[in-house]
Amino acid sequence: MVLVPVNNLPTSPGLNQAAGSSQSQARPLIHVVNDALPPMTDDQEDQDQKDVSPHTCRHCSRITIDMRQNSKDGKDDGQIGFTEADVISALKDNCALFSAFRQGAYLVSMTSGPDNPIWVERTLKQPAIVNFFEVDWERLKLGYKMNNRLGELVLYNVPGQKPHELFGPQPPPNLLPNSELSYSRARKYLRDCSANHTKCREFNLSHMPTRLLEVVTRPNSPNPDEPHLIVRLVSNPPPAPYATLSYCWGGDQPGKTTKRNVGTYSRNIPLDVLPLTIIDALTVTHGVGMKYLWVDALCIVQDSDQDKMNEISNMHLIYRGAFLTIAAGVASTSLDGFLRPRVHDRGYVFNVRVDSPVGKQEGEIRQAIAMPVRLRRDQEMLPLYTRAWTFQEGQLSTRVLAYGNRGMVFCCLESRHTDGGLEEPITTLRSIDDSIGASFKNLDPGNQSLGGVGHPLAWGVIVEAYTSRELTVGDDKLLAVMAIAEEYKRTKEGVGEYLAGLWRGDMLFQLLWAAHRVSDVKTKFKRPERYRAPSWSWASLDGHFRIFLHQGVLDGSIGYKYACELLHAETTLVGGNPLGQVKGGFIRLRGRVKKVVWKRNGTGKHDHGYGWALGDSESDWVKSGEVPGDDRLSWYVDVPDEWPVKRDIVMSCIEVCTYEAPENLMQFAMVQLYDERGGSPNMTQGRGILLVPVEGQPDTYRRVGTMGCKGYLEGDVGFEKKPYWFDEGHGMRQEVVVI
Repeated sequence: MVLVPVNNLPTSPGLNQAAGSSQSQARPLIHVVNDALPPMTDDQEDQDQKDVSPHTCRHCSRITIDMRQNSKDGKDDGQIGFTEADVISALKDNCALFSAFRQGAYLVSMTSGPDNPIWVERTLKQPAIVNFFEVDWERLKLGYKMNNRLGELVLYNVPGQKPHELFGPQPPPNLLPNSELSYSRARKYLRDCSANHTKCREFNLSHMPTRLLEVVTRPNSPNPDEPHLIVRLVSNPPPAPYATLSYCWGGDQPGKTTKRNVGTYSRNIPLDVLPLTIIDALTVTHGVGMKYLWVDALCIVQDSDQDKMNEISNMHLIYRGAFLTIAAGVASTSLDGFLRPRVHDRGYVFNVRVDSPVGKQEGEIRQAIAMPVRLRRDQEMLPLYTRAWTFQEGQLSTRVLAYGNRGMVFCCLESRHTDGGLEEPITTLRSIDDSIGASFKNLDPGNQSLGGVGHPLAWGVIVEAYTSRELTVGDDKLLAVMAIAEEYKRTKEGVGEYLAGLWRGDMLFQLLWAAHRVSDVKTKFKRPERYRAPSWSWASLDGHFRIFLHQGVLDGSIGYKYACELLHAETTLVGGNPLGQVKGGFIRLRGRVKKVVWKRNGTGKHDHGYGWALGDSESDWVKSGEVPGDDRLSWYVDVPDEWPVKRDIVMSCIEVCTYEAPENLMQFAMVQLYDERGGSPNMTQGRGILLVPVEGQPDTYRRVGTMGCKGYLEGDVGFEKKPYWFDEGHGMRQEVVVI
């Protein structure tokens, strides 16, 4: 890979022209900001809706917050000289600060009295944080405090003014991602990474895609209407650093490359045919000093099945070979763009009383910029992080510039940086400003989080994360994870052959995937109309799934044992890539099989139902006040809606594994405590696959779910201690084929 030398990364001359320059600026125009951001007064507020300068007005300017280290925490020192009546007055004048509080998630209607004061709780250490509250004095008189939380703000030094150590060294967030300030920071992070990060250099592959977009500028255009950037499609480009774009399509792509226009595009691609997200990515590519960009809609011939398969097969090489990935986190579709000013996150100017450097008891008054703290969920729910195709793009990249709700975040294998605002150590995902931590959580360059986790647990984590995301085209289920499967095969030991989303190595463990019971994902569990994988593969269904995970599987602490044998497994491929789509497949298992009766409740989102062994009756298990059914059994039916409500459904269950520890950590802790007292629960638990027969094919089944079971070993069976479920009755060992 040809890396950009630390001293040779261009500084993009021509991008930092002032908006009032005599030279014409065609779109995309890069905003120019200085480190000094003058506060914006209320009479200027309507002049430019895209102005992100900190807000101040006659109401905000009255606020003085005492942040002295020796100040007392009490009603006097905590007050800011505002009452509810003052807040109402500020709202009438459209004060941005109190309007934001009024719209905030924590605001409770202030009705307890116009004289009630507003006060603050302060964090007198870096980063300095202020929480605004409304105090109800009537409740205070009764001896308890009930406060309505208005908002939480982080304080920063005002750029250009004398800094104070309380507010830390970091500048406030840059809310203009399309600015020379933002690009200069990004270039600095890239130069530092290229020169000093051994992990990043080792992870970055030497690979050039079949096609790239070449991005150059027209510095002195005679025609003001001509685009500032000139873009063309280059085939078989020479070795050079290139960027990739990770983004949401959101539908068919305007200006996509086809057999008809690929020749024209090799000469010039008119910007007016491209969606805004791609234009923004071209702008960023040039802004950070790079010449080449890879975008799937333009670098793959979209009406050529052969070209698409060739390029998708190389996706892991394309992203690992990229010098940089641009992640358009905030864009729901390619039409949205991601470089717009973050107007809604503009800060506020406060007066703050801080400790005096010369020891004056009254301290001194400084101005500070207060920025609202974004919640982690604001970033976790960004459109990019909900799409299945983009999962592998973030995992396989070496360096990422991610554009979220607040602005730009840079991350690589060894560092994390923001475009101003609070920064976060690489070793943690938690931050005072949750939006930062969430960006790092969703973007894991080099798949660092799973680097030390062995197979098959690591694959279970990948399946859970990947299936939590949405696919527009269900047939892409295996294609959209193919690149990360290729990388997984290269880096993990003992994986063996890839079979429709599972690996032959420890395949029995992987067969125990199940619907995620507590998932927040909106995707409904359903079986697609078109075949795309065998029923024993999670790829056969839509929904959020997880594989039964426990570290004890690897370290032996839970006595995990396989209870059946995998005799054979194979798939029939659609094409020639073993990691790609399949059109058929089966597995042959030998193990203990018992017939069960399952009944669907028909209640709620998690309709798991209940059941018992065939031969028993429902009345054997109905107890007053308890859920009916054998309480040793836990049901994880894949798609409950497939089955009628309150009907006895006969299924077979083949035992796959047994283990000794309880399923959840709370139970595990209780068992450990019991053991310390000298007892020994000797409880065995197990997992099996639920099957229903395929009509007309003897001993052939399709999977419809999994089942957990438990019980005690023979010597410990007694009152309220039922035997392990598979040991009871007549579980026969037999061979079954699952398709």
